[in-house]
Amino acid sequence: MIRLAIDASVNVKDGRAGVGILWLEGGKQYPLKFSLPQKMDNHLAEFSALKIALELLEDQGRTDDLIICQTDSRAVYDAIRKKKSKNSPYSQAIQAILLALAKFPQFHLNWVPEADNRGADQLAKQAMRQASL
Repeated sequence: MIRLAIDASVNVKDGRAGVGILWLEGGKQYPLKFSLPQKMDNHLAEFSALKIALELLEDQGRTDDLIICQTDSRAVYDAIRKKKSKNSPYSQAIQAILLALAKFPQFHLNWVPEADNRGADQLAKQAMRQASL
């Protein structure tokens, strides 16, 4: 079983963004952070966090594993749970995620309060500060 905590952070002044992923497996933690190469708002950055997590899992050949992923983004959680992207400014990102999720039969996305996602949040903030546009 793999547990993931994902988050994103955006500097509202200049649009720099970063993603944090805390990968927990076998009693070990693997902190991952990624600076995003373009300006974006927080919702798009949160969708990017999930997309990057799915890409990492697929690259590692982990599509058949039991994966429990947590996000503190209500927008991401609701869009993926409802499988809705129509009339959303994020429909392209949502559709890409839904397409990727088809490869993960045991993927579960859970919403958690921001206070319960601090590890991923700190990684995302570090990545945002390192981003250069």
